[in-house]
Amino acid sequence: MIIALRKTLVFLIISFFLVGCDYKLRSSYQGLNDLVVTIYFEKNNMNLDFVSVLQRQSGLKKLYVNKEAEDTDLEIKILEHTITRYSSALGAGARTKEARMEYHLKIHLTPAGKKDDFLLEFKDNSYYSFDESRILAIEEVENRLKENFFKNALKRINFSLLNLLNETN
Repeated sequence: MIIALRKTLVFLIISFFLVGCDYKLRSSYQGLNDLVVTIYFEKNNMNLDFVSVLQRQSGLKKLYVNKEAEDTDLEIKILEHTITRYSSALGAGARTKEARMEYHLKIHLTPAGKKDDFLLEFKDNSYYSFDESRILAIEEVENRLKENFFKNALKRINFSLLNLLNETN
């Protein structure tokens, strides 16, 4: 009992000194968090799915889709956005056993109040087993891969945005 009390007291004293010195645990990176973003893109299912993931995953304050806004902190234009599926391994009877999906995203970023704008390009790929007798399962795998591509692209956008904004400050 006494040992637990001492540990608690030591923890409280250390915490008090750290907070008094304005020490904070590393907060989540700013990136797209709490920004007002305008995104321009050609309306198609893939871009709409990407914007949906952007809304769910990035912590934006507000998102304007294909319309101008005066309070925008960042403008994003999707220039190229593709996912391509390839057969990567053939089995008996020339049937596909393994497939590959390649992801490509090219965007143009324009932060508010900055003179420069930035062109970012992301590429990713993933291999997966392909069984023609399980088409619905393959569609589910491909949908998950697509979602992962989008999430990875958003992480890269966050990282790139942090680096770009730090360089220009």
